[in-house]
Formats: sequence, structure tokens, C-alpha cells
Amino acid sequence: MFRYALERWPADTYEIVALIDGEPTGDAADALAALRSLAEPSVNVTTRVVDLAALSEAELWSVEGLENTEQTPLLQVFYPERDGQRTLCWSGALTSANLNAWIESPLRKNILREIQTGASAVWVLVEGPDRSQNDALRADLESALREATAAITIPEGVIRREDAAQYLQDHPAASMDDVLRCDIPLSIKFTIERLRHDDENEVAFRAMVDGWTESIEAPFVFPVFGRGRMIEPLPAADFDAGSIIAACRYLVGECSCSVKALNPGVDLILKTDWQQTLGDQIVMVESADSGERVELAIPPGKDEIASTARNKVAAGDAEPDDGKIWVLVVMALGALAFTMKLRMGMKAE
Repeated sequence: MFRYALERWPADTYEIVALIDGEPTGDAADALAALRSLAEPSVNVTTRVVDLAALSEAELWSVEGLENTEQTPLLQVFYPERDGQRTLCWSGALTSANLNAWIESPLRKNILREIQTGASAVWVLVEGPDRSQNDALRADLESALREATAAITIPEGVIRREDAAQYLQDHPAASMDDVLRCDIPLSIKFTIERLRHDDENEVAFRAMVDGWTESIEAPFVFPVFGRGRMIEPLPAADFDAGSIIAACRYLVGECSCSVKALNPGVDLILKTDWQQTLGDQIVMVESADSGERVELAIPPGKDEIASTARNKVAAGDAEPDDGKIWVLVVMALGALAFTMKLRMGMKAE
């Protein structure tokens, strides 16, 4: 699951909007120039500049998240769209410091480094104001992850890139979907990062988390995997080692659905060029007939297989996996809750 997400799920894009009322000056002008220069694929955001001075009275009423023109120049950040809808994540002054805080932060750099060097998932502990409670949750999480690391193994059938040529010759019926796309080490490895309660460098990270988990009281934990996907958190009050281990099994187990939109969670903004990190996504295989090396493009996945699996579950034909029940229930509720938040946000606006 975690490797499939890393290699095949593009990071969802946030939208960063600058609301101005005529061209700004000073630091706001510098921030606007920096915003206009941002370009994918270096970071998973799109940008837009809205000049209120150029809008009609009717158009002004359609501007989201603006109470009056005295708020400008304003910076807005919107979550990635879901089901065709979007919701405001954060808004504040259009400054270079605010823009830079959204594009990159120390904690997100750590998460990115760990994923790109082989972490199966990075567990983030979002701290509350009670230090003793934070430390206790950290100790419990460490213990559960040690147990998970010892108990979980990579599923059979995964073909490493260095073994692909020989394996595909020896097993003509093998699927190219089972070949790893990149050379990032594949191992069972879980790490922990702490989002501290009073860390001024992580305002953006906390805003992304708080807007998604607003009804959950800190401290809580959640895993980040793939290209920055975070899924529904587990609060300290409900912490159970078995739940953490089940979540880890789910992340390392076979991918049950290849369609990202059908999986719960929301991505973080991470500054990196994933294409450069993961490579050209091809596998070199020697032809059995001529001995020459040929390039085989790896297909994006088999949606029909995922669809068949979902149909079996709906019909009651699939065997339940007790170790995944808690994870699947929580994930489903998380996806439903996030969708409802988006819809409620749209109505409020």
C-alpha cells in the first residue's frame, strides 16, 4: 500500500490565492512576485491572483473568504478539491514570511527526507498543551511501532527493480504492476515526528492538520505515507497498540484499491520534485528472443481489478480481515467527515 501510493499517486494540489486591491508595495509586492514564480512540479500547489480593483460589484460578491476590501492584501490557502468541492484551509496577511511558511517547514522537510530514504510511514504526534500526556503518548507509540516492525513483513510477489529482468523472464505470467518503479529502499520502517504545540515554524502544518481534524482534541497521532498522504488520526484517549499495529499492517499490506480518490485522507504540501526523486518509471528487461535490452513502461495500475474487489466486498463475497477492520472503519469515517466538512464549508461561504 505505502509503496503503491509513493510510486503511483500524484500529490493532490492546494490552491494558494493572493487577494489584492491594486498592485501592492513593500513586502506584499515581494510575496506576490514569489507567488507568481512558483511552479509545479517543485511543490504541489497552484496559484491565483485576484485583483479586486479589476472586478465589478457583482464579481466582488463571488470572492471566497473576503469580508471586506480592507483585508487586502490577503493570502488564502484552499485544501485540494474533493468531489468537485473545496474548502478554505487558512487565510492571513500577504507577506513573504507567510508564503514561505506554507511552501516549506522544518518538520515537513524531515517527513520528506524519511519517506524518500525508505520509511514505510512517518507517524506524526500532534502535541497538546499537557507535556506529560504528550510524552506518554510518544512512549506508547514507540512501543507499538517496535512491535509492528518486528511482526510485519513485505507481502510476497513484490519484484525489486534489480531482479525484474530475470524474474519476468522466468515468470512470463507475472504482472508488471508488481515491479517497483524506483530504487528507494523497500523495508519495514516506521519513524516518529512531533508537531509541537507552540512551534512557530509549523503554523502552516498545524493549519493543514487542524482544518482536517478540528473535532479531535490533541494529542493524537496519524501516519503520513506515499507523497505526503495523512489519514484519520487516533486520539490519545482511544490509543491502543493493536490499533497502531493494524494500521501499520494496512499500510504495508497489498493495495486494496488503486484509485486514489476512493481512499481516505488528505495530502500535505511538500516541496519536492517527485519525478526527479522516483526516476523515469521504466524497467529494463532483456528480450528472451534476442538477448537485447528493451524498455517496458510500467502501466498505471489495474482499476478493473480494484473494481472487482470492491464489488465482491459489496456482495459479501470477500473474506474479512480482522486486523484491518478498525483501520477500514476509521478511514471510512475520516473520508466521510472530510467530505462533510468540505460541503459545510461551501454552504457557509
